[in-house]
Formats: sequence, C-alpha cells, structure tokens
Amino acid sequence: MKLDWSTVEAHSRAHGLDLCGVVATGEKAGQEAERDAYRSYIESGRHGGMAYLGRHESGKLSPERLLPGCRAVVVVGLGYFQQEGDGGARETEQLPVAGRVAMYAWGRDYHKVLNARLQALAADLATAAPGCRVRTGSDSTPLLETYYAERAGIAFRGKHTLAIGRPFGSWFFIGEVLTTADVTGRPTPPARKRCGEACSHCIDVCPTHAIVAPYQLDARRCISYLTIEHEGPIAEELRPLIGDWLFGCDLCQEVCPWTVKARETQDADLRAHRAGPRLQLDELLEISTHEQMVARFAGSALMRAGRHRLVRNACTVAGNTGARHLLPQLRRLMGDADAGVAEHAAWAVRRLTQ
Repeated sequence: MKLDWSTVEAHSRAHGLDLCGVVATGEKAGQEAERDAYRSYIESGRHGGMAYLGRHESGKLSPERLLPGCRAVVVVGLGYFQQEGDGGARETEQLPVAGRVAMYAWGRDYHKVLNARLQALAADLATAAPGCRVRTGSDSTPLLETYYAERAGIAFRGKHTLAIGRPFGSWFFIGEVLTTADVTGRPTPPARKRCGEACSHCIDVCPTHAIVAPYQLDARRCISYLTIEHEGPIAEELRPLIGDWLFGCDLCQEVCPWTVKARETQDADLRAHRAGPRLQLDELLEISTHEQMVARFAGSALMRAGRHRLVRNACTVAGNTGARHLLPQLRRLMGDADAGVAEHAAWAVRRLTQ
C-alpha cells in the first residue's frame, strides 16, 4: 500500500491544517540520543507528578507499538496565534484583578478542534490507500511529538523545549496520523533552523527558572505545569513568582524572536473565546462546584485544571495583586474542602494583610 506525498499534503490542507510533513518509521536518526535524554529527564524527576510520562517511555519513539505495521508518521501543525484584541487591553484597565490565561486555551479545547481534523485526514488517507490502517493522536499517545515534528521538517526544537516552525513560531499544535501505508515522493525536508547560539531570551524571562539549561525544562518549576497539572498546594516560595498567571504561561514564547511575525489564526473555533485572555478573579473565587465549572468552561481547555486547581490558582493570583477587596471571599475559602484551595486562600489573606 502506497500513498503519494502530494495526496497527503492536499488532504491536510483541505482540512485546514497549516503544516504537514512525514517521517518513515525506518528513519531512526538521532533516536538513541533522544532516548537517553528522555530517560535522564525521567530519572531526574523533572517530570514532576506526571507519572504517566515515565510509563510512556518505551513508546516515545516506537510508533509500531501504537499501530502494528506502522510505516509512516504524518505530522501536522495547526497555528493558534492571535492578538488579544480590542477588548484585551481595555479589559486589563477595567479589571485590575484579572488573571492571565495562556493563549492556547483562549478558545475551544484544541484537542477537540485538532482531533476532528485528524480523524477526517485519517479517513481520507485510508480511502486513498485501500487496506491501510491508520491511528491519530495529539497529546493522546506516548509519541515524542517534538522529535517527529523535527524529523518531518515542520519545526525545530527551541531552547524552551517547544517546537518552533514558520510562520507560527511556537504558537501551533502538533498532531499525527500513523499509517501502515508507505508515503512516497516525499520532498527532502528543508535545512533545519535553530535558536541563535547567543540567544537566551526564553531562559532569562522565566521567573521560576524552570529552563535549567538550553533545551532542558524542569516541570516542577514551570508555571504551566504548576497551574494546570500539579495537584495540591504549590510550593510557597514559587507562589509569588507565578504573578498573574491563572492557567498556563506564555512568557518564554512571547519573548522568542521566532514569534515576532507569527501568522494569526483565522480558525473560528480558536477565535471564539470560551476563556479568553483574562478572567476576573472575583467570579472565579465564587465557583464552588464541578457543575458551576462546567457551566462556565465546558468545551474549554480550562476543564483540565478542574474547579479545585483553578480556584487555587485564583487565590494565588489574588495574593499577588494586592486586591484587598477580595479578602471576604478569600477568608471564606480558607475553609474550603479542598486542601489546596484552603491553603492558598490562607496564604493570600496573609499576603494581603501584612
């Protein structure tokens, strides 16, 4: 079974995917070094509480484990960059106690957006190569997506560890379609770009020093990890460094020279804000049940944090803003059933009343 590269690329574009490349599973270049680096990352504990990353180690560079007989990995990218818009700056002035949301989470949950397109692309490829089998993924498989994006020629890895690809910088989502068909006629990938040797913008801007060395991230100090994945209370010495980030963090991407001329997405799902760039703290501090969380953020990536982590984060940001008018809400949350919420509320009260 064979698929011509031009067919793969045409179907990818037809489904609104911005970047597309392919890697034959027989290409093993650089895998030994990647495997060693990943093993070192796990053994050092820098993956924090994401225990599943350790369990996934054997599948990071083995698409054949996910799809027996896999011959190729089609790697795609969907850009998500957008300006904060007219409402952004004005809202900041009107809402001095608003917290920031990472750009990827402003609109509809990208897993839903991208997975629908991946499924459609996979169906087209299966039709074009009758008898081939396919499997899709985007953050839902163990594959080391940054490695495959590099090998496919759609990106290179930045010093902040994120994939960087023109014309989006690092503002794009990665997805893949595994197939048992051979993809033929693939053009030679362009020469790889790279970060400037002297550039350290992403390293320097990180307030928690999570980028411990070029191309090395300690998730245990990363604001994105702390506000989204980390369960329970956040280490007290890190809380002031989180600043006004409620969910995720974009600092290392914002200062990257490769993002200066990023193309803005026109995708309706990503531009239809469910969370938006900023959220008002007093509203978040009133969310007391999962049902209220769903009513406000259904279909948004913020559901990943759940009520307990989002309200915990709102308490942290409140403590960092000097917003004393939130003290009644924070004092009430000191008795919250969730230990993380209660501790962060008490911390914020102490910080605001010192």
